[in-house]
Amino acid sequence: MHKITKAVALVVALTLITAMLPAFAAVFHSDVRVKLSIGSGRSFTFTPVGEYTLKEAGGSAGTGELTVEAIGSRVSIKLGDKTYTGPSLTLLSKNYGQTTDYIRLKNAEYGTCTYLGNMTFDVYEGSIRAINTLPIEQYLYGVVPHEMSNSFPVEALKAQAVCARGYAVARCSRYAASRSYDLVDTSKDQVYRGYASKNTRAIAAVDATRGQVLVYDGDIIEAFYSASNGGQTERTINVWDNDLPYYTHADDIYDLLNKSSLEEKSFIPDTYDETTERLMDGSVLTAIKKAAYAAAGQEVELLSTVKVLAKDPSAKNDPEQRCYTNVEFTLMVAPIGSPEQTGQVTFTLPFEGLSFGSYENMLGQIGAKKRNLRMYGAERGEYHTAENQYSGWFLTRRRYGHGVGLSQRSAQRARAGQKYEDILAFYYIDTALYTVGTYDTAPRIKADGCKVHSWGISEIKPGTTAEKLLGRLESEGSLTVIDRKGAQKTGTLCTGDSVRNTYGDGFTIFDLPIIIYGDIDGSGKIDKDDITALQKHLIRSSILGGPYLRAADVNHDEAVDIMDMIRLIQYVSDDAKITQED
Repeated sequence: MHKITKAVALVVALTLITAMLPAFAAVFHSDVRVKLSIGSGRSFTFTPVGEYTLKEAGGSAGTGELTVEAIGSRVSIKLGDKTYTGPSLTLLSKNYGQTTDYIRLKNAEYGTCTYLGNMTFDVYEGSIRAINTLPIEQYLYGVVPHEMSNSFPVEALKAQAVCARGYAVARCSRYAASRSYDLVDTSKDQVYRGYASKNTRAIAAVDATRGQVLVYDGDIIEAFYSASNGGQTERTINVWDNDLPYYTHADDIYDLLNKSSLEEKSFIPDTYDETTERLMDGSVLTAIKKAAYAAAGQEVELLSTVKVLAKDPSAKNDPEQRCYTNVEFTLMVAPIGSPEQTGQVTFTLPFEGLSFGSYENMLGQIGAKKRNLRMYGAERGEYHTAENQYSGWFLTRRRYGHGVGLSQRSAQRARAGQKYEDILAFYYIDTALYTVGTYDTAPRIKADGCKVHSWGISEIKPGTTAEKLLGRLESEGSLTVIDRKGAQKTGTLCTGDSVRNTYGDGFTIFDLPIIIYGDIDGSGKIDKDDITALQKHLIRSSILGGPYLRAADVNHDEAVDIMDMIRLIQYVSDDAKITQED
């Protein structure tokens, strides 16, 4: 009795110490958790349709509009004549994975939306927070038609579905131990606007590519994409810190051919007169005149353009990149009042200092609103008016986005007859298209000394190595152990590692997570850090999921609560055991 009292005291102490620490979260392998943009507020209304139960009460949520309120750091909801309050409240769909149950709520970014799956409400920084948990394929139903458009060619939508799936999987792995959700519903991750049955083309594209991801050297890649690359794909080293080999420079003519690709231009004429100068952006003309004056050492008249050259890539160690920082002009000029004394001047101007792209000089359906375009360049071209055309150069500004991976203007490739496999092969070099199977479709794994379930592999003692575990397993497929990021694993196993079963033609895989009870943080050890991880879950500064939630059920009673915390503290204090048997 004395030992239990000490344990409870430690729980209280940990609550006080860790309440303000950053949120942590674990990956839920078969589903995604999306934080919805519901704005800030202490109360929120929503409408469940179908068969929902309140997890904390076990009863039906009923039908009709419901209101969830923040009571201090807890949330409260009234169902019938009863009010339920807790650190979080979750509505569970009885028909999870189907489209018969859904929740209607107002999104601050997108208006009223329909969400499939489950919905969790809690309080974060004083406001109600909503996290939508649902199968990844249904999540994609709400991503693909909004990252592209439901009207796009189906092959383009298929390519988008594969990329969005890989991106989501990678984000789930990345944030397994750092926050209480996997993705947000905006372009900070991927635009997600819930389910709409009218998006038939996008839904068909998701279904046709079900489970498909891109793999490089055995790893599922984080498939980045952007709206437009400006005519050249970008390397990751020029945008972020790493240089991933499957992202390279490649000319993408289809991006430029798409009329929706954003582009701003500023005309530089071959010859200067009153007519051609009116075709120029006024600020650019003024900058050129001032620079020509400085280069000549006296006031001069502009006669003609000899050359316009974009130079100095923004990535200084990458001469192949075409995002230039400066532009060099070579002009023929004459002193004011002495037209016969012609001469040549050369000078350089920074692109960033040139304000250009008036409405008349824009291409693409972007109106007069300025956009954040990132690729500066210069090229020969002709300015067309209703009556005439004028030869010269254009300063250009393109690329709406980082330019890495798929350009969403790849719809033009689909219109040209390319299949989604061809589109993906162009943007992601040397990758392969794999299909992620299911427990029911993958070859069975037979185990000696541990147990295999549909949710993972258990009864593994702490300190067990990947090599020793593989020696206990048999399957018609090929078995390897991978870590939570998808890399092949050797040495000591951790909760969150997985056994990968590769089968069929070698391009189908299924991953079963490893659960070590008590190893809640996925370090492979059971220690004070696991107490902290469970503490954060219990006070809802994070929400454990997937194998980490199962690993937290250290007393095997199908619930994660204060009794698991007590047992864990006793184990760390050498006062109790944690068995790995289910």
